[in-house]
Amino acid sequence: MTIMSEIRHAWIITVKEFRQLSRKKALMVPLFLFPIIMIIFFGYGMGGTVKNAPILIVNDDTGMASSSLVQEIGTYTSTYDGSPMFKVTYTKDMARAEAESKIDAGMYKAVLLIPHDYSDRLAKNEDVILTLLTDSSDTTTSGIIINFMIQLMSRSGPASLDVPNIYGNLEYLDFLTPAVIALTIFMGSVATTGSAIAGEKEDGTIVRILMTPVSRRSVILGKTLYQLILQIARAVILILAAYFLVGFHMNGSWLLVALVLVIFTLGGVGMGIVMSTRVDDMESFFQLNLLVTLPSMFVTGVFFPLSSVPNWMRYIAYCLPLTYANEAMRTIMIKGQGLSAISTDLIILSFFALITFGAGVHLFRREA
Repeated sequence: MTIMSEIRHAWIITVKEFRQLSRKKALMVPLFLFPIIMIIFFGYGMGGTVKNAPILIVNDDTGMASSSLVQEIGTYTSTYDGSPMFKVTYTKDMARAEAESKIDAGMYKAVLLIPHDYSDRLAKNEDVILTLLTDSSDTTTSGIIINFMIQLMSRSGPASLDVPNIYGNLEYLDFLTPAVIALTIFMGSVATTGSAIAGEKEDGTIVRILMTPVSRRSVILGKTLYQLILQIARAVILILAAYFLVGFHMNGSWLLVALVLVIFTLGGVGMGIVMSTRVDDMESFFQLNLLVTLPSMFVTGVFFPLSSVPNWMRYIAYCLPLTYANEAMRTIMIKGQGLSAISTDLIILSFFALITFGAGVHLFRREA
């Protein structure tokens, strides 16, 4: 066989591969779009800057010193891009317990309590203590706020800052762990369900299964029960590993954590079924899965707070179910809040599960 023949045959194979690729409609878009999405989300979602963090200042002082302090906080801009670092709200005559409840509700990232004698004490060069309450469940934002306030107080004479740990001594790991668990459940339930069905479609297994007395409902139920058991077991192992190996703090209810994960797993299973019915082989499913699930890592606040991403990305985040799973998990596991605190998140996750699971069952019964 001559070299020219080899080249001609190789070109025939090349053309054949491209023709096969062109027939995989579900593969074409993610194949080229995915790298672009990753560049954008990596670039903006992993930035770690803080903008417009909501802060409440409770100013019980009427002197000039407190007015200057409040003005400096409200006009401070980030050196990163010149955007305001804080979105400041002012009030007075608020008890510490009420201020903590507003942080619990997620209304503010921090509350600064200025005592009534702040200006008088500074004028007399006497020590004065301000109290800074922070949402330490968001370790990135609270750390930036605390560092800024400490630097500000160092320029304010004998004033000092008291920063109580209203949720205990938390570290970045405590912020990260609940979201990583939610992310693991989401990606695992979507990928394993969808790849199993796509693989069974590709090799003809699903057809042989449905030729037996087993009904389509039984197939879906069996796969769903498998996913529920598998994902809850993975979550338990992750939580125990984080607790015993690196000292993660669990402050909330295990039952509420299980409730969130069960609902979220059902939604992930439904999404996996929907995606698998839209493709004909494993390769197409994996590309589609990457396009849908992986960018969620960088836009839903898994690694950094949503306050650190641009506004347009934040709008995308609130359209993705992982955002609400992250918020619910952190509210339970870090803040120790109850059912009422995560009711909105649970409603949204329940709608996600109902829509995707219902659509998945319908499409599977029609396609299989």
